[in-house]
Parts: sequence; C-alpha cells; structure tokens
Amino acid sequence: METNMTRNAPWAARILTGFALALMATFAAAEDAAAPAAAPAAAPAGPTELAPSPLAIKLAPERAHLLAGKWCQACHGHNGVSVAPTFPILAGQSSEYLALQLKYFHNLNQDDRAVTHESMFEQWILNVTDLRKVLGYRYEDAPRNEDRAWDFMKGVARDLDSPTMQALGDYYAKLPAPPGRPAKGDLERGKTLFAEGDASKGLLACAMCHGPDAHGQGPIPRLAGQHADYVFVQLKFIQSGIRAVDQMQALIANLNDADFKAVAAYVQTLD
Repeated sequence: METNMTRNAPWAARILTGFALALMATFAAAEDAAAPAAAPAAAPAGPTELAPSPLAIKLAPERAHLLAGKWCQACHGHNGVSVAPTFPILAGQSSEYLALQLKYFHNLNQDDRAVTHESMFEQWILNVTDLRKVLGYRYEDAPRNEDRAWDFMKGVARDLDSPTMQALGDYYAKLPAPPGRPAKGDLERGKTLFAEGDASKGLLACAMCHGPDAHGQGPIPRLAGQHADYVFVQLKFIQSGIRAVDQMQALIANLNDADFKAVAAYVQTLD
C-alpha cells in the first residue's frame, strides 16, 4: 500500500543525497584550504576517473586498515595469508598489482562511472535513512555468477575510491609473505616450464615476467608461495578467457592441465 513516505521517497533521496554531497564538498574545500601550498599535485587521472580530493588521499591509509580488518581478513586471513585455496594469499603481493585488481573489480558493474569517494558517502546516506529498499540500487540488478569467486569482490570493491585501492595494495604488500610449502605434483616439470618455458608449445619462460624467484614486480603478480590450487584455477580461467589476460592467454594456449598443475605446484614451494 502506497504511503506518503514511499511516494515521497525519491524526492527525499534527492534532498538527502544533495545535502550529503554539499557537506562533503564543504569538508573537501576546507581540507584543500588547510593544505600547504607546496603540496605535490595528484597524479593525472585517467579519462574516466576524477582526480581524488586531498581529503580522500589523507583518509585512505586508515580506511584501508579498517577494511582489511573488517572485510578482507574474513577470506584472505588476518595477516593476508588465506587458509582456503579458493582465496589468494595477499601478503607480500605487489602493491600495484593489487590496486589494479581492485580497480578491475570496481569497474565490472560501473558502466564507465568515475571512481570517486562520493558514491560511498551516498551509499551511507541511503543505508542510514533506510531508503535503499525503496529506491533499489543498480548493482542489485547486475548479472551475477556465483560460480566465480570474484563475483563477491564486485560488491566489496564497488565503492572503493582510487586512493583506498592503492592504500589496500600498500597495506598487503608490506605484510610478510609466507614461506614456500610442499606441494604434490611434477615439480621438475613445473620448474622447467617456469624457468625455461617450452618452445614446442609456444611457452616462454614464466620467469621472464614473474622473475626468477616468482616475486613479480609492478603489475606482474607474485606467485611464490601462492596456493597451488588457486594458481591452477587462474591458469584455467585465463586459458578459457573467463579471466581476461590477453598476453597470458596466447602464451599458455597450448598447455594442458598437467602442465598447469606442475607449474602451480612448483611456485607454491618457492619462498
């Protein structure tokens, strides 16, 4: 049954959201005014990304720490070392790689929406006023696939801003990576594929990009010590195109499951 409250919900949402964004703009302006004149400028933003405010940059490390403790640790472990191989180990991972992955998850259902902190604030307004149920939200209608572990990450990363994504990457990169662990499989075959490749299958040495110790660098992920089962699944996803990594897909096109298992087992043993 329609009531005055439900009939006026869209109007109320616009008023509340406008009020919230106005408050945010005021706080951001005050932060800008208080910033030293010689403060370095933020890096140029991409064509679909707004430059983050000084306030967002300032709050990012604390926000990342809180998120890691409240959300991330549930799957990835309190120290970034997950127990279940469904979830990757994040401790010691490349900061740049983690930030890029979070941005990928963030953008999955964004429709080219700019990455800002305003959406997070707007979401908070909708939550505290209980208007979310009345208005609905775009991501609730987005196509979902529960068979993919990262589907959950779309929701987690949806309202993260760029500074927080980078801060989360920095947070986990500073945690000590776990030592290598024994793994079942053809370790010698895995070592050969990783260190030398296989010309007969068009595979270049994995070490060319991931490094001889599999520690990765920049946007290239660390593989050393990662769960063998996780690495195997990701290789399958990349080969099939479920996970879009064009360069990798071409390189591993001719490998079989035995090859994937061998490489995955080998990198799990590395420190």
